[in-house]
Amino acid sequence: MFYAASFVLASIVCFGFYYLKRQADEKSAVTKARLIKTVEFTRFQRNYLAVYLLAMFADWLNGPYVYALYQHYGFDSGEIAQLFIGGFGASMFLGTFAGALSDTYGRRAMTLTFAVCYFAAGVTKMFPDFWILMFGRLLSGVATSLLFSVLEAWMVCEHHKRGFDASLLSDTFSIATTGNGLVAVFAGLFASAIAEQYGFVAPFIAALVPLFVLGAIVYMTWTENYGDQTLDFFTAMTQAASTLRKDRALILLGGAQSCFEGAMYTFVFMWTPALATESTRATLPYGLIFAVYMVCIMIGSYVFSLLVADGVARIPLYVHGMSGAAMLLVAVLLENKAIVYLMFLVFEVACGMFFPSYGTLRSMYIPEASRAAVMNYFRIPLNAIVLLLLLKVKFMPVESVFFICALFHGASLMMFSGFVAAAKGRATNQSSTPAAAH
Repeated sequence: MFYAASFVLASIVCFGFYYLKRQADEKSAVTKARLIKTVEFTRFQRNYLAVYLLAMFADWLNGPYVYALYQHYGFDSGEIAQLFIGGFGASMFLGTFAGALSDTYGRRAMTLTFAVCYFAAGVTKMFPDFWILMFGRLLSGVATSLLFSVLEAWMVCEHHKRGFDASLLSDTFSIATTGNGLVAVFAGLFASAIAEQYGFVAPFIAALVPLFVLGAIVYMTWTENYGDQTLDFFTAMTQAASTLRKDRALILLGGAQSCFEGAMYTFVFMWTPALATESTRATLPYGLIFAVYMVCIMIGSYVFSLLVADGVARIPLYVHGMSGAAMLLVAVLLENKAIVYLMFLVFEVACGMFFPSYGTLRSMYIPEASRAAVMNYFRIPLNAIVLLLLLKVKFMPVESVFFICALFHGASLMMFSGFVAAAKGRATNQSSTPAAAH
C-alpha cells in the first residue's frame, strides 16, 4: 500500500511539473525559437527521438533479467560476476576505440554497428554456454558505449549542420530524458509480463525487434556525419586525448560526469538490498518501485526544463548536492527504510536533471572534430569505478557502499564547481583575444 501510494503521489507531482513546464514554454525563448522552423525541426527531432527511444527500450528490456537468466542457466555468483566484469571491461577498453572510429568513419555507420552488436548480444542469451554468453557481454559492452555517445554525437552535429537554434538542444535532451522514463516504465512492465509467461530469455528476444526497427530507420533516413575525416583512427584517438589534456574545463566536466555515473550504476546494484529486509525480501514490489523511480526521473526532467531558462551551468550544482546528501542519509539511516526510500526518490529526481543538463553542456564544450571519442574517454573512469566496486561490493557492508557513493557525489560537486570556474576563465580569455590582437 505504501509503495502504491508513493506511485500515485509521484504521478500527481509529475503531472503538476508537466503543467508548469507547459505554462513556462508558452512564454519562453525556446518556444519562440521552435516557431522559426517548426516543421523541419520537429521532423528532425522526432526522427532522432524515435531512434533514441527504441534503443533505450531495447536496453531497458535487456536490463532487469540478466542476473536472473544467468542464475537460471546454473551459473554461480562468481561466474556471473565474471560475466558482468567482462561487459564493463569491454565498455571501458573496446568502447573507447569505437567512439574514435565513429568520428573518423561516421556516426551513422557506428549507430548501425550499435544495433548489430546489441542484436547479436541478444541472440547469445539463448545459449546456456559460459563463453558464448561472455562473447555476448563483450558485444553488449561495446554497444553500451556506442549507445551513450554516438547517437548524441550524430544528433548534435546534425542539429548544428541544419542550422537549428542552439537553444533547442536542451529541449531535445529534456524530451529524451522524459521519454526514456516512460519507455523504462513500459519496458519494465512488459519484460515482467513476458518473462513470467515465457521465461527469463523472453525479454532479450523481444529486444531484438526495436533494435531491428531502429536500424532500419537509421539506414533509410539518417545522413552520415563525421568528426575530422582527415584523421586516421589512431590520430583521432590522440587528438581527443590531446583535447582533454589542454582543456582543464573539459577534464573537470568529464570527471564530474564519471563520478556521478559511477555512483549511479552502483546504486543500480545496491538499491534492492538497501530497501529489503529479511522479512520483506520476497514480497517487496520491485517492479512498482522501479516504476516510481522512472516517474521521479521524469519529474527531474521537468524541473530541468523550468530551471534551464536561467542558464544550464548552475543546475548540476543542485544535482550533485542533492545526490550527495541523499546517499549520505541512506548510509547513516539505513535501518529506517521509509527514509531510505525517500532519499532514493530524491536521487532519481536528481538523475532526471543530470542527463539533460550534462547533455547540453557536452554539446557546448566538446569540439565537434572528436566529439564521440572524447565522450567515450569520459566513460573510462566511470567503468573503472563500477568495476572496482563490483569486485569489492560483496565484501562491504551496505552502509559503506552508500557512503562511498556519497563521497563520489561530493567529488562530482567539487569538480563541477572547478569546471564552472575554468569555463568562465576560458570564456574571458577567448573574449579578450580579439582586443589583444588590435
